[in-house]
Amino acid sequence: MGKLENTFSWSFSAAADFDECRRRRYWSKYGMWGGWEKNASPETKKAYQLNKMDNRWGLMGQAAENSVMRVLRQHQAGNPIDAETAFETVARLFLRQKWTESKRGEWKTDPKKFCCLREHYYGTMGDEKAAAEQMSGQIKNCIVNFIGKVLPRIGKITREQELPVKTPDMGGDPESIEFKGVKMYVIPDYAYRVGGQFHIHDWKAGKVKESHREQLGLYALWAREKFRAKPDDTFLYVEYLNEGQVAPFQMNAEDFQTLEARIEDSVAEMTEYLVDFDRAKNAPLPKEEWELAADPASCKNCNFYELCKAELGK
Repeated sequence: MGKLENTFSWSFSAAADFDECRRRRYWSKYGMWGGWEKNASPETKKAYQLNKMDNRWGLMGQAAENSVMRVLRQHQAGNPIDAETAFETVARLFLRQKWTESKRGEWKTDPKKFCCLREHYYGTMGDEKAAAEQMSGQIKNCIVNFIGKVLPRIGKITREQELPVKTPDMGGDPESIEFKGVKMYVIPDYAYRVGGQFHIHDWKAGKVKESHREQLGLYALWAREKFRAKPDDTFLYVEYLNEGQVAPFQMNAEDFQTLEARIEDSVAEMTEYLVDFDRAKNAPLPKEEWELAADPASCKNCNFYELCKAELGK
C-alpha cells in the first residue's frame, strides 16, 4: 500500500471552518496529517487526536440519522417499526456505546476507532444526566416526526431508485466530485430518482439555519455533475426532524452561478495559504500564517483549543 497523499480538496464544512478560523482549517487539514504514524511529532499526534473528536450535538445528529434510516429500511422490507423500537434498538445503543468510550478514555488507544466527546475532554458537559435526557428526548421527537411526516412522502421509494452515496463509515474515500479541477466532497443523506426527476433530502436534528440551503445547493451540483440532472428536475428538501418541518426548494441558473462563484472564491482564498499557491503540491504555509479566529469567544467551542490556548493567552 502506497503512502497516503494529502491532496487539496473542498467541502461545505471545510469552507465553514476556514471562514470562521483559518487556524482551525490548518489543524484539521494539515497540522493533523500523519498523526497516526508512530514517528509523528507530539503536536501532530495531538492534532490528529483532536481532529477525531466529536461533540454531543454531532452525536445526537448521528443517532437521529441512524434511527430514521433504520425506520426507512424496515419499512421498505415490509417490517415497519415504531419510534420507540427505533430509539431503543438504534439510538440508545449507539449513544451508550459512544458515551462509554468517551468516558473511559478508550480513544487514547485509537482516536479514529473510539469516540471522544469534546465536552468530556474539556470538562464542559455540565449536568450529564440532563444532557443525556435532552439528547434522548430530541432524538425521539425526530423519529416520531420522521414516521409521521417524512415517511409518508418517501415510503414508496425502492432501494433500486436510490442513488449510491459513499459515506465515511464505508471505508475508503467518501462521496466526491471533481469541480473545475478541484476535488469536492459532497455527501447527501438520502437521494433517489423517480423517472427523470432527482430528489435529495438532508436530515437535520437541530435548529433551522439559512446555511442549510447552501449545503443542499451543493447536493444539486453533485447531481448535475455526476448524473447530469437538470435544475428543473432536481428537488431539494431540508428535513428539520425536530421541528417536524420541511423546507423544499429548487435551484435555478442564477442560483448555480452564485454557488459556483462562492466555491471559486473560497478555493482561491484557501490557495493563498499554500506555498507558491500550488494546489498540486498542497504544501501549507507555516502555522503562524494561518490566523486565529477573529472572535476569541468561539475558540472554547473548537476541538483544537488545547493547541491554540497558549497564543490566546488563556
